[in-house]
Amino acid sequence: MRDFRDAKVMAQTLRASLTAKTVTISHSESLELVSKMFGVADWNTLSAQIQAGRGGPLVAAATHAPEAGRHPAMPIRDFVPFPGGIVPFYADRAKTIQALRRAFQGARQIVVALQRSSDVDEPELADVYDVGVFGSVLTLEQLADGRWKALTQIHRRVMIKNFVGQADGDVADVEVLDEQVAADVPDSDLILMKAKAYFMLHSFRDAIKQGYSHVPQIKPPFERIRDPGRLADMIASHIELSIPDKQALLATLDPVRRLEKIGDLLQSNA
Repeated sequence: MRDFRDAKVMAQTLRASLTAKTVTISHSESLELVSKMFGVADWNTLSAQIQAGRGGPLVAAATHAPEAGRHPAMPIRDFVPFPGGIVPFYADRAKTIQALRRAFQGARQIVVALQRSSDVDEPELADVYDVGVFGSVLTLEQLADGRWKALTQIHRRVMIKNFVGQADGDVADVEVLDEQVAADVPDSDLILMKAKAYFMLHSFRDAIKQGYSHVPQIKPPFERIRDPGRLADMIASHIELSIPDKQALLATLDPVRRLEKIGDLLQSNA
């Protein structure tokens, strides 16, 4: 497991991953973001700690540990984020902007809820899916067109028990969802191999359609991932699927079943 001494490598990986998602940041900006992930104010402070070579690793900020209860919430349209990713969200609704400000100025915790319909401007509980995600707002800035951009690290799945639009921003009551492995789980190693094979085929076909001479490398290297849930979430965040299909994957708590569904979807689209 990486600790704060790997910060520069993490910054390079972060920058490459965001570039793959057409989000461009400078090297210095990636260093500042990694510093915030460790709960340190800025890169200069983290760099000093690295140089000092302190014995114990710095842990990620306390905001990375989602807790049940009420948190600022952000409804989103036509996009399903998965745990493990760092995602730029863009907000122009007043209540969403207020919720993001509250999160950023406080513990930085935010609940992200996908709307069932993109036509609803002020969603309530019935207008969002039951399963959402919990994240930390790393950066928040206002763009020239008036929108706000929130770079958000996604941590865990949550069950949304209530969703309320308050005067000072949307809030949600949530319960943290843990992965649940079924007793009759099939051979996970076989499913891992199948999913990786289907993903390679899908990536190769997609690369050909776009005129590439090679398959773009995905970070982190998916071939080395042995955890079914992490692999499923990584693949799901990179492939094109319908919103209902992606939301169904997000709501599948059994990691092996989730990966199995990924393999079936990739095979059917091959």
